[in-house]
Amino acid sequence: MSMPTTIKQAVIGVWITIAVSAIVAVIDKRMGTISNGDFVGCLFVGGLLCIFPYKLSKGSNPSRYIFSILTVIAYLVMMAGITDGLTKIDIISTIILLPVNIFIIWRLFSGEANDWFINKRPPALPNAP
Repeated sequence: MSMPTTIKQAVIGVWITIAVSAIVAVIDKRMGTISNGDFVGCLFVGGLLCIFPYKLSKGSNPSRYIFSILTVIAYLVMMAGITDGLTKIDIISTIILLPVNIFIIWRLFSGEANDWFINKRPPALPNAP
């Protein structure tokens, strides 16, 4: 079964959010609002986040739940006012990307996507005699 359009759109959305985060980190570094260590840390985390679009495109059902949960937690923490260490451009980009993240989660849990993730599950191991 080929990857449905809903998943392709979600994966592209995740790549966009990762790219925007990297661009924001570069802007922050060029403006001097973050240190070298923070910049490297941002890029490292961005690199780790590249696992999500890869795993989603391979049909990993747990990855869509983990991505969604981490995204929701990040926005809840930000709405609670815990923004220590975030620059203004970080906060603005996170707010601007909110509709994109909602779109990604909506596409990952659409009916077509649910069917695809269920059909991509590895077969159960046979019972041992």
